[in-house]
Amino acid sequence: MNPMDLPEPAAPAPGPSPDPDVPYAAAALVAYEGSKALAARDAAHRAHIERLLLLCADTLDACGRLLAGGPRRDPAAQHHALDLVARQLQAAVSAEGLEAFGCVGERAAPATHQIVEARPAPSGAADDEVLEVVRRGYRYQGQVLRAARVVVASTGGAEEGLRTDPAGPPSGDGTTSAPGPPVPPPA
Repeated sequence: MNPMDLPEPAAPAPGPSPDPDVPYAAAALVAYEGSKALAARDAAHRAHIERLLLLCADTLDACGRLLAGGPRRDPAAQHHALDLVARQLQAAVSAEGLEAFGCVGERAAPATHQIVEARPAPSGAADDEVLEVVRRGYRYQGQVLRAARVVVASTGGAEEGLRTDPAGPPSGDGTTSAPGPPVPPPA
């Protein structure tokens, strides 16, 4: 028998015709699952923000009660009440993961400290040791949100008494300036 004489294979049995929407259905399902996950993450984030804002609202209420009491004749009691409010806010933001840094006695690090002034080192102080904290720094989840602004000790002769931040200490409005070249302190 000649191989060329073999009967032709039978045609495949008719099955369901390919649906042109099937590939899109799989993609639509993936997109739907992704949007559900995104919505859940957004809801969790919103709940986290609401919880943090309520903690801040509690602290604002405490400040309001403190101020509503009018001026107190006892400065120690006023200081104690203000300290309680500050501790309440510190505990709230610490519980949410905000970490404060910038303490007298620690060594200033370029990644976390902005030196606003260098002063002659007092006896026993090391070079770049923080002598004064002008504004604390804050870190959240390992990322520096704001560098600490500090005054440091300088044991070197050429750098003594030079201000390294031309803006000097902050004005209290929360603004910062980029460090510039050393300039002599104001006369």
